[in-house]
Amino acid sequence: MTHANLPPEFQALEERLSELRARHARAELDDAAYQAEVQRLTVRDADGIDWWLGGELGAWHRWDGSAWVRSALPASPPVQAPIAAPPAKQGKRRPARPLLLGCGAGLALILAMAIVVLAGGWVEYQAAPKIVEGLEPGAMEIAQNTLSADQQIVIDRLGFPEAFSILFYEEELEDGSLGDVRFETWSYYTSALEYTFINGELVAEDPLEIDLAGELVPIPYRPEQFVAYMNLEEVIASAGLETYLVVPLEKELVDGGEVYYADELTFGLKNDELLYVEALALEMDG
Repeated sequence: MTHANLPPEFQALEERLSELRARHARAELDDAAYQAEVQRLTVRDADGIDWWLGGELGAWHRWDGSAWVRSALPASPPVQAPIAAPPAKQGKRRPARPLLLGCGAGLALILAMAIVVLAGGWVEYQAAPKIVEGLEPGAMEIAQNTLSADQQIVIDRLGFPEAFSILFYEEELEDGSLGDVRFETWSYYTSALEYTFINGELVAEDPLEIDLAGELVPIPYRPEQFVAYMNLEEVIASAGLETYLVVPLEKELVDGGEVYYADELTFGLKNDELLYVEALALEMDG
């Protein structure tokens, strides 16, 4: 499968993948060991672009800042040095680019996680990231969040959001007790509007400055599917996930925290309790 005229670093990864596939087929590597080795098939070129050789078809993927996107290699990609960039599962859709969302607190959390992932290096994690595949979401009865009157008005007007983020946290009340807070941001890119809700109450309607160049991929999720402090099994069942990538966070950042990446979905758990979820809008390339 080696391509001609590639720098040795790229050719070496293609040869390594062929070797891993052969060893996996001979049962010399189990599924977990095979996935762990495939996750290491990364390289950074001299232009600062990170590449990963993996996914279902063993194709080259380019890191676009948020996800691995299947891409053709340049004719002669200049090579800088090997890297350990975060691998992600290639989806079954055509290449698409994520759109940034405007949730202040949630976005800050995601940015903090990204900084750790990109700058900290995988070797500093206490547990290695891994791809989990072949899930069969059970038929669990998961209680859903009830939409508020304010939210129903927005849905009646514009439909379900084209992207959304939800942050769950506790806040001190006037009587000194702690109360749960559900902070939601709903984005409508085609209407250039974004709505913010706190515990279902509409607190802001803001314009979105975005130039759509292509068609949006509809997200297969709804905000009411996600409830505060769901465990992983409940999130999988509610969202109908079959595959995800899990990234353990450093103890200094979030003790007991893990970030999960699935098809158009990112969510964070701490001690197996859901604290953040973001459904990503994707724009088709061409």
